Amino acid sequence: MKKYAIYICAWTLLVGSCGQRKPEPAAVGGNTCVITPELKGLIVLDTLRVMPVNLELELTGNVDYNRDNIFNYQSLVSGVVQRIHFKMGDYVRQGQELLEIKTTELSGQKSELLKARTELKLAERKLASVQNLYDDGVASDRDLQEAKSEVASARAEIDRIDETLTLQGGNIEKGLLTVRSPLSGYVVEKNITTGTQIDAGEDDLFVISDLGKIWVMVNVYAAQLERVQVGQQADIRTSAYPNRTFRGKIDRMSNTFDPEERVLKAVIEIDNKELLLKPSMMVSVNIHQPSERRAVGIPKNAVLFVDNGYHVVLYRSDCDVVAVRIEPVGSDKDYYYVDNGLIRDNDLIITKNNLLVYNKLKEGR
Repeated sequence: MKKYAIYICAWTLLVGSCGQRKPEPAAVGGNTCVITPELKGLIVLDTLRVMPVNLELELTGNVDYNRDNIFNYQSLVSGVVQRIHFKMGDYVRQGQELLEIKTTELSGQKSELLKARTELKLAERKLASVQNLYDDGVASDRDLQEAKSEVASARAEIDRIDETLTLQGGNIEKGLLTVRSPLSGYVVEKNITTGTQIDAGEDDLFVISDLGKIWVMVNVYAAQLERVQVGQQADIRTSAYPNRTFRGKIDRMSNTFDPEERVLKAVIEIDNKELLLKPSMMVSVNIHQPSERRAVGIPKNAVLFVDNGYHVVLYRSDCDVVAVRIEPVGSDKDYYYVDNGLIRDNDLIITKNNLLVYNKLKEGR
């Protein structure tokens, strides 16, 4: 009987303890329940989906004026800036008086105008005399036509001088040149102060631009040229507005490389009605790359870069959580894309406090 009792006890040890049942395991699939009730309230889960791989090419660029709607003023005369009626950044309207320039060049035009007016009076008197002679049959048709031609020539000279003064905005009585704005917009450059000595045709004295539309000049290097085409969509970001994305498309591309920067410029024209983007502001530009490939998209906030690799934390239950290393096949501003088979459609992934869970899993090993 003792012998049989020993056999029975030995068999019992294989399936359980003698006289006592073995407790249920604490983890499903061999994992420890790392998700405690306290931690459960701190994590956020997201469901993965298979989606088109939206590849992006990240480039740099800068904001520039709308070169199709800009006014660069260079003085037509030499003189001294007498008065300025605007400040840097002001909004000015078309026809608004901007500045006055004191110049001696208007004195010559004044003399020309007085001379032309005198010649017109003489020509008109001659015409009247010839007309009387013509009516009496003394003067010929040729004499009358020559007199009329002299009057027309004198009037044309006066019109020319008047048009020149109008174009320049000159006041010959005061010797002042008045500059008015040819368009409505913002003063984006100002290179003069009261008393500045200026010369005709020198550098821009001021620049006016309508900032309601601006250009983003994108830097494209030779190695990237075949990946950038007209019509591609682009996301534009700047450190001034980290949570704001401006969207546009490539409207045109230069046919020559910038000799200094050694890049080709792609132009994106976008609306800027809020005036958030300023000329010379540096931006990053993500060019959307067309692709027919599909893969699982993993939100970037769910991906951890630890131990020299990319990792995610998959959630199946509180007691079945696993860290998986991934090898992205591509990425954009929102997602990493993977198709290695370990990550599948409809998997649940931890997107908040995933590093905390990852460390607990690592400690459990």
